[in-house]
Amino acid sequence: MFRRQENTLEADPKYPANLKELGYFIDNSSYGCIRNIDAPEQYFDFFHTNNNRHNQVRGEAMRTCQRREVLKRLSALGIKHLYLPALTYTKPNGPHVPILAPPAEVLKTRKRVIVIINDDCYQDLGVLAYRLLQRELGLNGGSVVNFVKEIIGRANPDPEFAKGLSKDGINVPDDEHTPGLIVLNNTQLLYSHKFNQALSIRSWNALPRKSVSHDEIAIHPEENRVEGHRNPQEHIKSVFDTVINNANFVAPDAEVYVIGIENGTENFMDVLSEHFEKYGSRVTAMAVISSLMNGSQISNPALKAFMHQRARQWKVAHNDAIDPAELTELPVDYVGAPPFISAPEEHQAINWLEKLSPSSMLLNYIRASADRLSSAVQSRSEQQDKPTDALEEPAKSSKDTAAATSSNTFLDSNPICPTFAGGDTWIGECVLAQPNVQQAVMNFFEEVAQDPANYRNPEFKLNNVPQPTPDNPLTLSAGDAAAEAATRDGLPAEMVSEEQPALDKAKAEVEEMRAALSVTPADNPALTAGLQGLRKRLVKKEADVLQLEKKALVSGSLKAGAAQQQRGKWASQRTGEQWEAKKTGPAIPFAGVQLDSEVVKGAGLTATVEEELEKLDIEG
Repeated sequence: MFRRQENTLEADPKYPANLKELGYFIDNSSYGCIRNIDAPEQYFDFFHTNNNRHNQVRGEAMRTCQRREVLKRLSALGIKHLYLPALTYTKPNGPHVPILAPPAEVLKTRKRVIVIINDDCYQDLGVLAYRLLQRELGLNGGSVVNFVKEIIGRANPDPEFAKGLSKDGINVPDDEHTPGLIVLNNTQLLYSHKFNQALSIRSWNALPRKSVSHDEIAIHPEENRVEGHRNPQEHIKSVFDTVINNANFVAPDAEVYVIGIENGTENFMDVLSEHFEKYGSRVTAMAVISSLMNGSQISNPALKAFMHQRARQWKVAHNDAIDPAELTELPVDYVGAPPFISAPEEHQAINWLEKLSPSSMLLNYIRASADRLSSAVQSRSEQQDKPTDALEEPAKSSKDTAAATSSNTFLDSNPICPTFAGGDTWIGECVLAQPNVQQAVMNFFEEVAQDPANYRNPEFKLNNVPQPTPDNPLTLSAGDAAAEAATRDGLPAEMVSEEQPALDKAKAEVEEMRAALSVTPADNPALTAGLQGLRKRLVKKEADVLQLEKKALVSGSLKAGAAQQQRGKWASQRTGEQWEAKKTGPAIPFAGVQLDSEVVKGAGLTATVEEELEKLDIEG
């Protein structure tokens, strides 16, 4: 039998954890996007070769750079690495797991603290979604950096301050502007003694090997784990025990608001199910992001009541809903609080940088409230035959039950708390990266902060329950959004010509090139060649767009009203006159499709336009 000697095997690939050496740079945009030096309009390409090992090692080198840049920006905002279990802000030479938190002397003064419990698969510390961080949302939008800025900005409404805060890499003036934020690290729970580094399983598999043919390095169940952080549940309990419930870091009477992302929520629910009195009583309210948990998985009555009354969820909707303010689902047995209980008389502005008052006694109220929630649910389950007024929660009418039941697309769809649309994305990990979702979460927390001791979710009503019809029997399908997105100006996808999609794609590429050109530093010699190439490609692509416009115009493939505007644009270019886009109006139904009301009016059908606009309650 033949064998190959180990020293003849192909060497394991190596890539430097350096952006410039990898061929990338950070642009001048407020997002801090990472772009290709040779082609600035292009972002990071993971599948650089057809060799999986090369892609794996190169991808980890890039993620190392990205994590370093994210931490640099968070440090400028006052959020730093806190190493557990030593509870030090200096990296120890031994087993450790880092989390993110402001300095202890700042954190313990904050009246309100937000805790993010991340997913344990691909969300490295401080990262929300690499797929966004490596593309259009950049280092700030794809991580918690912009969320930190959202918190700071809410306490500083000055437009000039907000303008400065939006800049990439901005420093906060002092500790007074540092928010109370703690970010857990469910992902990087492996420890490498050789590199003195906490790693995720993906980073571990990218560690150097003897050769490209060798297996990944084996994980020792004891030596490569950190005591108290061997799994996500242990990590969550350790952070609560040593940081959140430690008066040297978080004041005992501070309000604690939790954000659970994907299975970070499930890990936290496992902890609360066993120790609700210890950990649940410490939480003022919770925001759930894209959890796959079902309401039937929660057996602890106190936890169930807490999730119904002090939690809300944002996730990708089964229908086409994208507005984070739009309610999409309710638990089947959900009961809300009457208005006089759920909302204070007057809304007060909440300062997320506010310091604690020495005489605050909020913790006792929160614990008492948690006790009431527990007893309320137990009394409901044990006293079903008692009169309605004997229960602490109001009885639910048959109408409410029907509405909640009809909100569930599938029989096993029973959310753990009131659920809202997760923004314009179809990927769970990207939900919290949406700015409007971040704002919705903060609005919810501020609603709770009005009266944290007595808050309960209101009596939500579902207004968008899907109704299948013979013409559209798949209304409950998640594919509806894609079908509607494929519709242009009211026309079905099969009726759209080939020229129009090609033209739209080319125009989008032109816009991307122009955007890349505007944010690429012109004073960097290393980018000179890339900028010259980008300008040439932009000129060529603009010429392609012109040819596609002519082709679409000749074939009659342009959208309604676009042909006339295109001719006017070309005419103005010949005469040198200033071209102005033709006025457009609201879309109205006409001849079975949705058309621009100005186009219909131009055809002489003014009365029809006025009639349709009146139905839409819009003045013509």
